[in-house]
Amino acid sequence: MSGADSGWAGTARLERGVLTFTGRLGGAAAHAHAAVQVVTLTSGTVVFQDRYGHRLRATSAIIPAGVVHTVDATGQARGTTYYLDPAGRTAAALAARVSAAGDRRMASTWIAAAAAPLASPPPGPLHPALAALVRRASQGARRAGGPDVPESLAEAAAEVGLSITRLGHLFTDQLGLPYTAWRRWARLQHAMAAVHEGATLTEAAHAAGFTDSAHLTRVCRAMFGITPTQAARAAGWPPDPRSARRSGGSAL
Repeated sequence: MSGADSGWAGTARLERGVLTFTGRLGGAAAHAHAAVQVVTLTSGTVVFQDRYGHRLRATSAIIPAGVVHTVDATGQARGTTYYLDPAGRTAAALAARVSAAGDRRMASTWIAAAAAPLASPPPGPLHPALAALVRRASQGARRAGGPDVPESLAEAAAEVGLSITRLGHLFTDQLGLPYTAWRRWARLQHAMAAVHEGATLTEAAHAAGFTDSAHLTRVCRAMFGITPTQAARAAGWPPDPRSARRSGGSAL
């Protein structure tokens, strides 16, 4: 997808554990976000394409974390899409629902999961070591230089007293993500919060621990299929991010 206009237009709000976008849905190039995504449309349809090239049209879907997909909106597709932090119990229950519906990498499974009844019990709590890292990242969300998370899986494993292999398995088994993807997600959330508070993209990138705004853009595109600038326009942000210091309305 090219061009400044991604087709998305509406309002977005970032709250603890969930990013919610409501409005007109647009397209998104191939990406794999670190969140569990729930799409529900009130009008129009969306075409979801998985890594195998399967393209399916639907009005709702649950896409687990870490799976490659593209999104093409058709007509005036409008509705709400939620991006839930994979560490949350709701996200874990939805991810389990997808796994029960079939191959989590396939578009047909995402659509079937959205139509399935909510019958499965919620999964158990996170492993204590994993929970400690997630809590640490959340508590350090306003820390200068980015979220308070170790730079590497090896450092994280040493800090929580587990082997690298064991901790790596915990991340993929319980969050559906490798450690590096989860760390990028934590930093991206930090950057979004900084922009919401009035920072420029460059300031937000540095505040979240990215090298520069180009680094932030690459991560945003990899996880959402659009650039931070496109996301800002979709959410209705003003051209100057500093003027976004206002209550209510569009927040990301």
